[in-house]
Amino acid sequence: MLTDVIKRHHQQRGVKVTFLTGTDEHGEKIEQSAQKNKKTPQQFVDEVASEFKKAWNDLNIKYDIFYRTTDPEHKKKVQYALQTLKDKGDIVFREYEGNYCLGCERFLTDTELTPEGKCPDHKTKPEPRKESNYFFLMGRYQKNLIEHIEKNPHWIRPENYRNEVISFLKQPLEDLCISRPKSRLKWGIELPFDNNYVTYVWFDALLNYLNAAGWPEKFNKDLWVSCHHLLAKDILKTHATYWPPMLFALGVPMFAELDVHGYWLVDGDKMSKSLGNVIRPLEVEEKYGRESLRFYLLKEMSFGLDSTFKLEAFVHSINAHLANGIGNLASRVLTLCAKNFKGKWDAKKLELTDKNLLDTRKTLLESWDKGFNEIKFQNALKAWADFITQVDLYVNETKPWALAKDPTQTERLQIVLGTCLQALITAATVIYPVLPEASVKLLTALGIKQDPAKDIALALHTQDSFTLSTEVPKLFMRVQLPTQEEK
Repeated sequence: MLTDVIKRHHQQRGVKVTFLTGTDEHGEKIEQSAQKNKKTPQQFVDEVASEFKKAWNDLNIKYDIFYRTTDPEHKKKVQYALQTLKDKGDIVFREYEGNYCLGCERFLTDTELTPEGKCPDHKTKPEPRKESNYFFLMGRYQKNLIEHIEKNPHWIRPENYRNEVISFLKQPLEDLCISRPKSRLKWGIELPFDNNYVTYVWFDALLNYLNAAGWPEKFNKDLWVSCHHLLAKDILKTHATYWPPMLFALGVPMFAELDVHGYWLVDGDKMSKSLGNVIRPLEVEEKYGRESLRFYLLKEMSFGLDSTFKLEAFVHSINAHLANGIGNLASRVLTLCAKNFKGKWDAKKLELTDKNLLDTRKTLLESWDKGFNEIKFQNALKAWADFITQVDLYVNETKPWALAKDPTQTERLQIVLGTCLQALITAATVIYPVLPEASVKLLTALGIKQDPAKDIALALHTQDSFTLSTEVPKLFMRVQLPTQEEK
């Protein structure tokens, strides 16, 4: 959802954006899940990938590339990368012993375990494993990685995660086990130089970003060097310490940024399929309305930190900011306009209070852009909610319903209602990335034919005349907390 919002935000500003998502489909967990469901691994991943695509469509998430790591082209490129590194002498064969977490699909060091010796994410004890495997000598590139982080202070955001990686890199970077013997795992990409092994899922999966940019034959370097990875904090280590050495070794320039978010917690724990404490977006939106979840997630999470999903807070957010906020404001203004507005608005007759409200449009847009540029999305949403409050206060102070009863105030009434309509255009345009359907619905009711997806300038546009819809749209309805039985 966040990536979809960011894409729409940049597209409004005329930036060409490619949104990559998809499914990482190899590994031990997949093989076991397929067996449990009495399917072949390929049948299983085909079904799951299809479910993801349907979910993104149902949630109005507009990706450009849905990348599957079982596609033949991906397999070919992974094998090319492996052979390239082997030929350079960056991959060697040796024995390894360690604690393997099936949930993470990697070996964990003792320092990564809880005091009870468990994986902190999956709450299970990793199993000791000893086997011969192929290793990528990523320690060779530790100095390059440290130099890159030091020269590019915004490469990892927020800063606390950058500091975490720097602290980790104070210790020697261990070599990465990049294979699994077929004796225990067959579901993976076969090593091009040893058919007794398949590729470690993380080596295979990370290459999706690079391969989607056309590497190596049709490599779009401009696209690649502007690439932002959005990821959860649990996979920071793989993206910040496994992935860059792979790129250094392959002779590929570095991507632009790692933007790292926290978890949505339920009762203090990370939301996780394995723990069974999942809030399901489609079920939430079916009960509480389309787009309400998008608004809540962006407004209530401080990017980079953990947040707790509380149904009470979610319902309050819908009612306070959507139903009683933009929904009620639009309904009030358009209902008054349907009875009293004559379609014309004269900017030369504005009073100070009108000008002050219109001036806040620019302030809103500046605050919104600042929030997105600094990955402080909650600040952008707060600025928008504050703007709605300011428009509400303007309506209460100017009292257009009272003006409508006084024949001598007809001209003033037109200015007040027209000013409200200008503010609604701004509100609808700015919020488009987060509430695309509600935005278009409101702009259509305002008689605006411009597409908010293509031009942010509409947010500060001033109209001299309006042709309003005869129907007042219902944008958001008030909702109630579920009963104990419904919970």
